[in-house]
Amino acid sequence: ASRMMSYESSAASYELKKQARCIVALEGDTDNNTFLLASLALHGGNEVHVLEFNEDTNEVWCPLVYSHPHEVWACGSCPAAEHSELLLTTHSDGSQQRTTLWRMDGLADRELAPELPQRGAPQPRPMSELCQLGSAAELGDCRAVLWNSVLPEQVASINRASVTVWQLSHAAAASSAAEAGSASTPVEGATYGCGRWDPHHAHALGLGCERDLFTLDTRSMKAAVGVKGAHEGRVHGLDYNPNKPNTILSSGDDYYLRVWDLRKPSAPVMAQHAHAHWLTCATYNRFHDQLLLSAGTDGSVKLWRAAAISSSPPSLDHDDPEPPEADADGLVRAYLDHEQSVFSAVWCAADAWIFASVSLDGKAVISHVPPSEKYKILL
Repeated sequence: ASRMMSYESSAASYELKKQARCIVALEGDTDNNTFLLASLALHGGNEVHVLEFNEDTNEVWCPLVYSHPHEVWACGSCPAAEHSELLLTTHSDGSQQRTTLWRMDGLADRELAPELPQRGAPQPRPMSELCQLGSAAELGDCRAVLWNSVLPEQVASINRASVTVWQLSHAAAASSAAEAGSASTPVEGATYGCGRWDPHHAHALGLGCERDLFTLDTRSMKAAVGVKGAHEGRVHGLDYNPNKPNTILSSGDDYYLRVWDLRKPSAPVMAQHAHAHWLTCATYNRFHDQLLLSAGTDGSVKLWRAAAISSSPPSLDHDDPEPPEADADGLVRAYLDHEQSVFSAVWCAADAWIFASVSLDGKAVISHVPPSEKYKILL
């Protein structure tokens, strides 16, 4: 692996030299700008690279590499600070998929500043396999594995035809996962596409199923509220507003970003034609919900402003009811650092203004919210 910087675009990039679909923030670490990048190489030699980013020098480096037995299709980082070294991966050996809980040994002792002279990625070290979630599944069956940020001992695995909630327990020597409930799709023959835990309700799981959105009460495993026909194509991404309950951001195959108030699901609060091809993900900034991030198979990552529908809408100036063009909601910036489809774009767990993305060719890019946008929010 190598590192490369381009100050012109204010983005730092890291080449995995293997295909990849997954990049996640190290959720349990809110002190360091740390991301986990997992490879998707069919013929073995897969790895999870720990990436550190220094915003002062605009530099990304890799202090640790973990070997992983198979190509990684989905992963989730534990949101509990005391278990930040735990990682869930859904992986495939070319014939079937499994979901495994791992411990990244030595993560807490990683080097937080690069040695000089700078060097390439270190030799891979093994992870400890703690347990598997359920049995093997058919190839392509597993869609996502999601950690509940409110109850970190709960995890959801989303498969094409069912969603299962697991209760994790950690002992000194081993961990285990017990099935707490499962639900099939509401319509026979329909398939799940994505999901997200609700940060405001410990037992609510948002799900994308074909073109619809709905929430699942994980105590009864029954559907609660929903949006029929949220998109004209399959729903591929959803996220909850971190500051405003009952508000969901969704993205789909119809090239659109939409925001929904689940109490009034008949029409979106916002609809934005966002990309030139399918959207693969959409996510709210963790702190400032007027900032939205989207990515797609057109190879772009886009930052959007949606202040009017945020938890802190701009106050109206009665003398000047029209905001200046630069302050109007819409596209803040398109980031064009990737040459292939972008499958993951995630906000940093430690810094509100940093996000990372990865394209299928294994290129990870760490980018910033433009300073002008940052100061509009802070000042």
